[in-house]
Amino acid sequence: MRLEGGRGYQIVMTTSLSSDVPVGYFSWAEYDIMAPVPPKTEEALAAAFISNCGARNFRLQALEMLESLDVKIDSYGSCHRNRDGKVDKVETLKRYKFSLAFENSNEEDYVTEKFFQSLVTGAIPVVVGAPNIQEFSPGEGAILHIKELDDVISVAKTMKHIASNPDAFNQSLRWKYDGPSDSFKALIDMAAVHSSCRLCIHIATKIHEKEERTPKFMNRSCSCSSKRGTVYHLFVRERGRFKTESIYLRSDQLTLGALESAVHGKFRSLKHVPVWKDERPSSIRGGDELKVYKIYPIGLTERQALYKFQFSDDAEVARYIKGHPCAKLEVIFV
Repeated sequence: MRLEGGRGYQIVMTTSLSSDVPVGYFSWAEYDIMAPVPPKTEEALAAAFISNCGARNFRLQALEMLESLDVKIDSYGSCHRNRDGKVDKVETLKRYKFSLAFENSNEEDYVTEKFFQSLVTGAIPVVVGAPNIQEFSPGEGAILHIKELDDVISVAKTMKHIASNPDAFNQSLRWKYDGPSDSFKALIDMAAVHSSCRLCIHIATKIHEKEERTPKFMNRSCSCSSKRGTVYHLFVRERGRFKTESIYLRSDQLTLGALESAVHGKFRSLKHVPVWKDERPSSIRGGDELKVYKIYPIGLTERQALYKFQFSDDAEVARYIKGHPCAKLEVIFV
């Protein structure tokens, strides 16, 4: 999606986390990701729902290779169908240990309901698709990834091992019992704020950035110096909200630890409720505590914020604050 105009903004909204406003296929509200693992009653190891037989990747070849390696697959889609396709997909997947989450394109961040429905049903996803699918994994060993056809042999071997070993199967689904990783929660929490609201926040932020380049804002004081040192004024907001809060750091406290402590203390004092609190399943909402996952400059893409940006050390924190008067930051709580 692109919105253009002579006096407007050009905005990209796609499944890519590098978009201005990502619009993914996921949310806590849409998928009951933490649903209990149901009994696995089917003889076949995996279920497949593939109906586009002209996909641009190698997913049909991968399916055929798995079958040639004695991995029994029940196919409900139009492609290679060997079971009646008039079934409820989610209810059907619940009976299988594996789900062939084979996308029709191997594009970064293109992860559809095929993957998330697998997580819901406790069917371990075997993925052909996004090259960065591990970034979407809820836990270590929770998914199997066929990056290229040469991987099929090893994946087939792993599937057979897991299927015949209850301990290995339970370990792959450990995240269902212990809770998903912080990185997974941080990713899915993004969708707790609807894309239309995130679009408004993005536009409002752009407008505010333009206003801050006017003399009225350029001449404001962003620090205060005395014999005891300098105090820096910073602005912080939670991801998914527009309003920022003020925090202050002394020149002898320009460290990552002090920054996190100041952010945590400020939002705790406000009795802040994270944007995802009512969206997450109750089992992983936690109590009233706030856990800082990431702090980064406002204006980064989700990909940059989640996976690329990191203050490397205290010296970098100090340089950033000193070099960006009235620095504006965003925090992700998990």
